[in-house]
Amino acid sequence: MKFAWIAEPPFNFREGSGITGCDVELARQVFTEIGEDFEPVETDFAQLLTGLQDGRWDVTTGMFITPQRAATTFFTVPIWAIRDGLLVRTGSEDPISGYRSLAASGGTLAVIEGQIQKETALANGISPSSIQAFRDYSEAAEAVVNGSVDAYASVELAHLAYISRAGAPGLTCVRAPTAEKAPEPGAFACRTSTIRDRMDEALRDFIGKEAHSQILDKLGLTLETLAV
Repeated sequence: MKFAWIAEPPFNFREGSGITGCDVELARQVFTEIGEDFEPVETDFAQLLTGLQDGRWDVTTGMFITPQRAATTFFTVPIWAIRDGLLVRTGSEDPISGYRSLAASGGTLAVIEGQIQKETALANGISPSSIQAFRDYSEAAEAVVNGSVDAYASVELAHLAYISRAGAPGLTCVRAPTAEKAPEPGAFACRTSTIRDRMDEALRDFIGKEAHSQILDKLGLTLETLAV
C-alpha cells in the first residue's frame, strides 16, 4: 500500500537514503502487521486528502481530525495529541506569546495551505490580510528567517525539531496557550473504511506499548511527548 508523507520532522523526514520519523515508523510497523508492503510517496500537505480521494495513495501521514476532514475520509484511532506552536525570531522588541499577542501587535503569520492553523489564527483575532499561506514547512520557516512574516503557526513538535535539526540560533518556538488552542488528537487518514479497520486493529495492539516506546526513543521522543 502507498503511504503519503510530507517533509516535517519529527513526523517524517529524510535520513540518508531513506525516510524516518514517528509517523513513518509507526505506519511502516502497522503495514507489516497487516501484511502489506510499505510504499512511501512524498507530497505536500494540500494534496494529502485529494490524493486519497483519487486513489494516488491508501494512507496518509497523521493530521488533526476535524469534522470537515472526517466527512470525506476515514481516520484511524488517534496516534498522537499535540499542541500548536509559533516559530518566531528571538530578540524581538515586541515579544510574541501566542496567536492573540500577534493579533494585538498587527503582526503577520505564515501557515501551510490546508492546515487548520489558519482557522485557529482567525478565531484568535488575526486578520485574513495578515495571514500568508505557503506550500510546505521549509518555505514557511524561511519566511520567518528572512523577516517576510513575524511568526509561523504549526505544531510545537515540528518547530522544536526544525530548530534542533537546522541549528537555527535566531529562532525559538512559542507554545500556543491552552486558552487559544488546546492539544488535539491526530490520526492516519485512510482511503477506505476497510483499510481503516485493519489499521486500527494493529494500532490498538502497538500504540503505547514497549515496542512503540523503543521506536520513539530512537527519534528522541517519548510516549508522553506525543500524549499516547
